[in-house]
Amino acid sequence: MLHSMGNIHGCSLSLVFAFYLPLIVLLSNGYSEASMYNMKGICSYKDKHYKPGETFRRGCDKCFCHDFGSYCFAPMEPTSWPKKCRRLRTECGYTVVYKENPLVECRAYSWIG
Repeated sequence: MLHSMGNIHGCSLSLVFAFYLPLIVLLSNGYSEASMYNMKGICSYKDKHYKPGETFRRGCDKCFCHDFGSYCFAPMEPTSWPKKCRRLRTECGYTVVYKENPLVECRAYSWIG
């Protein structure tokens, strides 16, 4: 439980977010994300309000609501991939697929956001 002084069981919030934020990104079902930004205040988007602990989409950005506002992540863009693959634009970012079989995803070497 968050305390009003910005500590969780004696840890500062920045330390807690430094630990949990990479975990949140790892658990995002392989969706690579970057460009994190914080919005203070009530978690809301398009007249819908969210409670701490809930996630929501703000356009293509994936947001996590907490007691002090929300953190959102913009999708990343692949910068390099194997020669047998190609980058495809999607509605909310990019995917990398095999040239010979565009229904199968290929792993990109690097991403930027």
